[in-house]
Amino acid sequence: MAPNKTGLEAAIVIVPDSSISGAAYKPLANAIQIRSALSLWVAILETKPGSLAFPFEFNYACNELVDKGFRGDKVFLAGHGDGGHRASSYGHSIFHKNRLDGVLLFSSFLSGSYRLNNYPYPVLTISGDLDGITRVTRMVDAFEELEADLILAPTQKFTTPVIVMEGMNYGQFASGTLPPAVAGYDLKPEISQKDAYDAIANYTNAFMLYVRDTNVSEATSMLEEGYSKTQSILQPLSQVKALDDNEEYVSHWTNTAQQLIVNLLDTSLVEFDNTEETPSQPKSFRFRKPHQSDMLKINSSTEVYFPNTDGTKIPQSPLQLKATMTNQRAIKTLLPSAPFGAPATCQDINQDAFTLAFSKSSATAKARYQSKGRPIKFLQDVNVTSKNNWNQYGDLKLNYNITGLFVQASRYISTKPSGRDDDCTLLSPFRAMEWIYVDSLKNTKEQTYT
Repeated sequence: MAPNKTGLEAAIVIVPDSSISGAAYKPLANAIQIRSALSLWVAILETKPGSLAFPFEFNYACNELVDKGFRGDKVFLAGHGDGGHRASSYGHSIFHKNRLDGVLLFSSFLSGSYRLNNYPYPVLTISGDLDGITRVTRMVDAFEELEADLILAPTQKFTTPVIVMEGMNYGQFASGTLPPAVAGYDLKPEISQKDAYDAIANYTNAFMLYVRDTNVSEATSMLEEGYSKTQSILQPLSQVKALDDNEEYVSHWTNTAQQLIVNLLDTSLVEFDNTEETPSQPKSFRFRKPHQSDMLKINSSTEVYFPNTDGTKIPQSPLQLKATMTNQRAIKTLLPSAPFGAPATCQDINQDAFTLAFSKSSATAKARYQSKGRPIKFLQDVNVTSKNNWNQYGDLKLNYNITGLFVQASRYISTKPSGRDDDCTLLSPFRAMEWIYVDSLKNTKEQTYT
């Protein structure tokens, strides 16, 4: 596609999603050209090439641009979805021969071990908050990475921006009737196709202008706006995610659950202490008995189970929190005169996780859930008779179906006189929040996440 204006030249090569034809990206390419201050050439690959064929397909597209009149020696490489993964991998390969100005990740992100602060080219990561393929919960990770980088490198806000646009879904980067692989997972957008194209084009052009050192003031203003809006959208998710996924290796939600299990009415008498691990890590912590010094310390441990795949169509939040806690009876023996309430069940605690997640959600997410989200239902706990059975088989049951999400915990309470366990498989508040933001809004497809 030849430019529609004269001026400083630039070019984009677009790699489609593997299930979408290249022709579906022509309307977006046209919108980017129209709104660009650059004299912009665009080449669109017909399909997403395999990893071995990609260097040849890319070089062919670049040569085609030159044959048609493009006079530059570098291009921006854009990719949608898994096309973005192909583009980001190519930027790290030895085959690009310094032919890139930068990389544009449309509803995609740097995958594998690639990081924003050491990627060899400027890279734009951009998606919508109603994206059902590259979930907003995955974009939280990319934005948190950017925020950490900005402490030492403030200009990364412009060289590696991460932008989430409100009301937009995955399919709106393309056009036409989308295949089941997309439509079956995507969410319903809240903005028009034209508004989606305009928003993508504005941020894409701002990024390209900054990289090409042209109209920098205008470019930084647009990217600053994108950063601010993205921060507002993602902050509630990031805050709840940190309850169980943090550098402290502490499950703050398990500490809350432990308080509800013990239900000591005067918590100034005790301190709650948690240590977190993942099942793949060696156990650096063993559950310890509560002990008294100046203050009674009540210990708990949590195994955090994450999905064992990099795929973004499935929930990104923990599958479960397997919490080993202290029962109320054990604390009563140490504080015989303290006031206690009735201990909570695992079902109660999981209901509280959802209540917390909803309270922390944005006003927009709450309104969406209340108007079109499917319900979540908490079933009675499955009581397990031995610690060994709870360790091996006592997983949190999450049944996603077309009527809603059904949650059922496994609980083990030690019945021995000296026994101190009151163990629960807990719903992560972040998993509950992901249900509110994403999965409850998917009414068209039976979901079988594990």
